[in-house]
Amino acid sequence: MSASPYTSFAQLAMAAARPPAQIDAVSPVWIFGAGNFECSLCRVMQDRGISVAGFVETQPQAGTALDLPVVDWSTLATKSSKAQLALGIYNRGVPFDELVSIANKAGFAHMFMPWDVYDAFAQDLGWRYWLSKRDFLLAGLDRIARVGERLADQESRDILLRVAAFRLGLDLSFASFQSAENQYFNKFTLPPLQGKSITYVDCGAYSGDTYIDLTSQPGIHCAQSFLLEPDSTNFAAMVSGVGTCHPGVVCLPLAAADKYSILTFNSGQGEGGSIGTNGNTHIAAVALDDLLPLTTVNLIKLDVEGAEAHVLQGARRIIDRSRPVLTLSLYHNPQDLWALPELLFDMCEDYSFHVRQHYYNSFDLVLYAIPHAH
Repeated sequence: MSASPYTSFAQLAMAAARPPAQIDAVSPVWIFGAGNFECSLCRVMQDRGISVAGFVETQPQAGTALDLPVVDWSTLATKSSKAQLALGIYNRGVPFDELVSIANKAGFAHMFMPWDVYDAFAQDLGWRYWLSKRDFLLAGLDRIARVGERLADQESRDILLRVAAFRLGLDLSFASFQSAENQYFNKFTLPPLQGKSITYVDCGAYSGDTYIDLTSQPGIHCAQSFLLEPDSTNFAAMVSGVGTCHPGVVCLPLAAADKYSILTFNSGQGEGGSIGTNGNTHIAAVALDDLLPLTTVNLIKLDVEGAEAHVLQGARRIIDRSRPVLTLSLYHNPQDLWALPELLFDMCEDYSFHVRQHYYNSFDLVLYAIPHAH
């Protein structure tokens, strides 16, 4: 890992005590990117009375978006060499430091980052994974620091500090950092499972790809696996891909939660389907404790688009009874940095906890909870 500019959360809090970047509402804004988040940002700015001049892309795929021009960098430099720029690209695909470098090479020295625009427009943009208002993250720094003290290795503590610094706009180089370990199945999770006949539970199983990855690991034998996926398109792909040709696999068209309920769900989002009040369909959700009341479970993976805490609450008896290895996403909500570890610390006695970063821009941040051998 490259060197961090900060060595403690106290130092980070002092560095963060600066006025946030402010968009000039009088001057037009150009948005880097022209995808879904970028278009949402454009609409919000326009609703707030901010003039959006258009979009800039390195290789424009269309001439217009939302009836505004989409230009390349050389055209933008000609049209508006001192333009206000807002980075609207918000995903795990390309690291932010690389995107900033593209703008810098085109002659633009400053850009409003996703955390800058979210700080200004959070109410209108709504839930956007780990983005938060600056004050909310600053208020959580003490709790994040206490979480860090409970983690089992220095790299985990360094990653937690750097994630907080990155999301405060103070460590841009972390955007391109990825841990050396494989996601989910690595030096933490595999040793307690090897040489056993295990039961695996995957909440948010998508197409069954993580199950396939697990079964390809040396020394791993899945006697039975329960793969939960509420999105109908993903579920059909999972049944076709693994449900009909892998003995011991049970594919379930369900979401995991803290109790049985019928929930509104945003389907058709690929890996990103999520529970929400404005969903386009309804799904059944169930607590793992009710689904598997007597089953001994060895491994649970949670990637449930922000519902991880609810799923853990609905699996208390399984965790207490089985002491499974746990892997859970730590990036779907800003408070996940402290709230999910705190919940696991309460639920999992005699465990070790590790954090690893598996993709760009602090997406695919994973918490690993590993039971000590008895």
